[in-house]
Amino acid sequence: MRDERDEIVDRERRWRHTNTVLIVAGAAAARAVMETAFVYSTRQVSFATALRFTLPSWLFLVPLAVATIALAERFPFERNNRAASAGVHLAACLAFGLVHLCGIAPVRVSMAGDPLVWDRIVREFWVVFRLLFYLDVLTYWAIVGMYLALHYSNLRSNLAEMRLAALRAQLNPHFLFNTLNAISTLALKGDQAAVTETLGRLSSLLRAALDGHTQEISLAREIEILDDYIAIQQIRFADGLSVEKAIASNTLEGLVPTMILQPLVENAIKHGVNGQSGIRRIHVGAAQQNGSLLIEVRDHGPGIRSTTARDGIGLANTRARLEQLYGPHCRFEYGSAAEGGAAVRIAIPFHRTAA
Repeated sequence: MRDERDEIVDRERRWRHTNTVLIVAGAAAARAVMETAFVYSTRQVSFATALRFTLPSWLFLVPLAVATIALAERFPFERNNRAASAGVHLAACLAFGLVHLCGIAPVRVSMAGDPLVWDRIVREFWVVFRLLFYLDVLTYWAIVGMYLALHYSNLRSNLAEMRLAALRAQLNPHFLFNTLNAISTLALKGDQAAVTETLGRLSSLLRAALDGHTQEISLAREIEILDDYIAIQQIRFADGLSVEKAIASNTLEGLVPTMILQPLVENAIKHGVNGQSGIRRIHVGAAQQNGSLLIEVRDHGPGIRSTTARDGIGLANTRARLEQLYGPHCRFEYGSAAEGGAAVRIAIPFHRTAA
């Protein structure tokens, strides 16, 4: 099975190739428009003639633009090499212009029908130098700027995806260990039917947990995943666990991070009701309010005491995943609830398309 991080790296490589093609095409097209419009307006020729006359100039920019992007990739103005990168690019922009002008000067002489002699080529070079050199320098920096802007935009996106992948990779073994521990307890009790059912539920949960391609799913699907987890825990507690759900119907189509509820319910079981006798009650609620999807998981345990450490791997991962996906547009808080017990409350933007 391919690792999710490998796929992100492959996607970055494809993005880089696509960006190179778009930047090169854009630079050539922009120069074509500018030079053709200049010749058309100053020499009183047809637009087709102006386009043909400038054709060597902007087509010759294509290999130069590819070389410029390669140089921008090699010297990208990182914090530790900004001075060196600035020196390299200052020299390169001058070379870019000189190489371009040296390449098109003899072509322009030939297109004008003049003999290709040194004196005529030199005169043409100085003509295009006065007309185009400043434009070549600006074109060079425009290519570098476009590449770096796209590069850092993609980099931020890929870093976010890599962090989300790492968070899920950290959460999955933790969840799997706890579930397998519950199965081993049932096996020691000799409850074969419970072991079989739990393994079936675990299989469904693992399919959801190991689906690295989907960062968000509908709340309705998330509730289905949670039901599998709850069923496992109810087998473990011999039906001594009751999970009450109050899910507003207008929230079911909203997207939430995959397996966002399971670690919250697990935390409530572990820290809130695990030591209780009788029926252990947990409440899961969801509502929509002012464009936000509000989710609450509340237990009926003793609440949070100052000496109780509650922010374990489940809550820490939940908080980090929310911040990574929604930035400042989410809210995560937990503490003792007014109704008794402890509560975790989440607010994210209500949306039906991927964040």
